[in-house]
Amino acid sequence: MINYVLYCIIITCTKKGKPTLWQFAVNAQNRFTQILPETEYISAETELQNFSVFDFSPVILGLEMNRTYGTIGNSYRRIHIKITKVEKDIANPNVYSVTGKSKVGSNVESFTGTIKLQSIKQIKITELDNEPVNPSAKYEGVISGVYEFKEPTDHNHSGVFEGTYNALFLITNDNAVFYNNLGSFRDGYMNNVYQGFWTDYQTREAKICKWADLRVPDVSGDFDLGADEFSPNEKYNNKGWQTYNDAYLRKDKSALAAEEAVWWE
Repeated sequence: MINYVLYCIIITCTKKGKPTLWQFAVNAQNRFTQILPETEYISAETELQNFSVFDFSPVILGLEMNRTYGTIGNSYRRIHIKITKVEKDIANPNVYSVTGKSKVGSNVESFTGTIKLQSIKQIKITELDNEPVNPSAKYEGVISGVYEFKEPTDHNHSGVFEGTYNALFLITNDNAVFYNNLGSFRDGYMNNVYQGFWTDYQTREAKICKWADLRVPDVSGDFDLGADEFSPNEKYNNKGWQTYNDAYLRKDKSALAAEEAVWWE
């Protein structure tokens, strides 16, 4: 018999007019629930106060290629997300202004908002065969915080994205900040992980919504069948995953073109 364990993530919200707590259950049997295993962290203590001079915009901006995958709702309906612009707030060094677009089906919406960093933790240097993958990386870590992205209020089927954010970064010997994809050879690698809810302005209905670079975080083994690479179950093709499977399983050229299309411009 499989025992299912539920635990709660609680996020404190301080915005006026918002609930004081977000609380939602996570199924411990799900896959890819964390950006990294706890064993990869050097310390549990945050070092946020030591990084105010660094600009993490390149990390948040993420991959240039169209490889961010997400779901909205309980049935794993596909959502496309693209962050197009990120700027650090000079007055508040832990706050970043974010601009982007979302797409569900053929419906494309713009959004603007912020990511507020709340924690930075150091992780082990990425190695392959006991050697650093990037010898010039002097520090690798995880930035964590909360996000709020608002779509236009005067559009139908629009709302607000809210939740937690985690991303892998590295700093080189010359103090340059980079998106950290050094561990992309590992099974289960993902980056720029967003986990939370999308709430419809009109109906106030909140739907689970999550996305990340290279795979969807915190999903059942029934949905993502892959290990080293993201592989959505074909039973969900009618939820927006048909072109993905046609492109990467069947090598269909037209589907691949659709997957690589710059839909946000």
